[in-house]
Amino acid sequence: MRRFLLAAAIAATTLLGTPAAMAQGSIIIVNGDAPNEGFNDPTPVAPVAGNPFTTRGGQRQFVFLFGADIWESRLQPTNDIRVTARFEPLGPNVLGSAGAVTASRNFPGAEYPDTWYHAALADRLAGTDLVPGFFDIRALFSSDFNFYYGTDNNEPPGTVDLLPVVLHELGHGLGFANFVTEATGSLLLGGADIYSQYTLDVTTKKNWNSMTNAERQASAINVRKVSWDGVHVNKNVPAVLHRGDPALRVVNPGGLGSFAVGLATFGPALTATGVAAPAVLADDGVAPTGDACEPLPAGSGTGKILIVDRGLCAFALKVKNAQDAGAKGVVVVDNVQAAPPPGMAGVDPTIVIPSVRVSLNDGNTLKANLTDLRLKLFIDTGILAGMDRVKRLMMVAALNPVVAGSSISHFDTAAFPNQLMEPAINADLTSSVDPPQDLTSSLMTDLGWFTDADSTPDGRDACIGSDLRPGVFIGTCNANTNNIMLPPGGCTLSDELNWCDANTTNHDAYMQCVRSHTANWVRDWFITSTNRQSILACAAGNTD
Repeated sequence: MRRFLLAAAIAATTLLGTPAAMAQGSIIIVNGDAPNEGFNDPTPVAPVAGNPFTTRGGQRQFVFLFGADIWESRLQPTNDIRVTARFEPLGPNVLGSAGAVTASRNFPGAEYPDTWYHAALADRLAGTDLVPGFFDIRALFSSDFNFYYGTDNNEPPGTVDLLPVVLHELGHGLGFANFVTEATGSLLLGGADIYSQYTLDVTTKKNWNSMTNAERQASAINVRKVSWDGVHVNKNVPAVLHRGDPALRVVNPGGLGSFAVGLATFGPALTATGVAAPAVLADDGVAPTGDACEPLPAGSGTGKILIVDRGLCAFALKVKNAQDAGAKGVVVVDNVQAAPPPGMAGVDPTIVIPSVRVSLNDGNTLKANLTDLRLKLFIDTGILAGMDRVKRLMMVAALNPVVAGSSISHFDTAAFPNQLMEPAINADLTSSVDPPQDLTSSLMTDLGWFTDADSTPDGRDACIGSDLRPGVFIGTCNANTNNIMLPPGGCTLSDELNWCDANTTNHDAYMQCVRSHTANWVRDWFITSTNRQSILACAAGNTD
């Protein structure tokens, strides 16, 4: 077994909370702040929803312990997970960061050989602390932001809810991240990692562990063509994600397809019906003429979608000028390479036309096809918001250009409702990490946090916690049939029969389910006709 130290361990100062924290299988938060800073900030504050403490440091401690309890109750670790955490200035737009302090591979219990696992997950699979004396997770949080310290996910305007930030960063440390340097495609000491095992480029149909460095480097910027290939995330996607993905479709000329868009915080929302119209470049007559920062000629946009350049004025002003010129919609072309395109901030209640933002490359494509160009701005209801358009898998965040700490090790921002592990913390997040609100725990299941005794890796195992008894029993009835493992998904015959029992509402439906499964098993030579009759006889008597 090899181990690799990812970051220096930090000497413990004080523990945040002591009761269950010292028992086996707890997430222990270790306060790394100096006196009067961060967790130790003595600034008086009023209690806030769910948080009774009256100092800023005390409220921060409470939120951290609250978030740790959520993860602890969900993962039920078999070993203590030690997290060193502190507050410090992290610069603009960085709320926090966290990661595993060590990584291990080729330990007893690892589902894949020669594959790096995050410290806490490796300890869970091995059933022991593989690297004693070191923290498992290192977390930093910004002292530059005005955080909300309540636990009701009801942050007031101008604040950022700390609880989802804590859950998000702990998620990274617990396994929601790879060990790849995306800018170069290089692996940790040249070795595969468990997150990359399920990171799939849908263009090349290769997972990241199977790629060369150059292929990974290219995949990291293959925007909305990199997806999560674990069975549990994809099984739960329909219960979590809503139908409808914002898009710009090129109606004419044919063959250009649909482009990803960033949405505006002002104006009407896109609809399934959408807005379709001829598209032309805006020209305000003042250099640079295409940015619509000056009033446009009256009627120049009538019945059209105007294409405008990002530039020297606010997004809302551009769209309002286009609206005043009669436009039906607006497409803002970015002036830097950024894909997927970010949203557009602004406020103007008088704007009544839709607007979207496209990447620089997609905008250049539109400008190169202006002859008879016709566009449609709409919600594509043929896809779930957060699924790719190729294999119907949940997307991970390929970004162009690469953003260290954000690319790949997140869900894509297209997901709706917004997911905890997107690159940004959104105001509509809850404290849940589970379906039907969130897919984070589903990804943790794929990584191996809930592994069972069979040999199928969890990300390929549709039946975690399989019934592995050698024979098939329905209740106390012995069906006199070997309880074999069915390919390829890690489910036994008994698992499938138990599914019928749990997912039907009456005995007739249950029997129909059992008859269907057993007929397929006979067809595929998994059981004999005699076995089938024995199973059906036991099922007929299962009336509980």
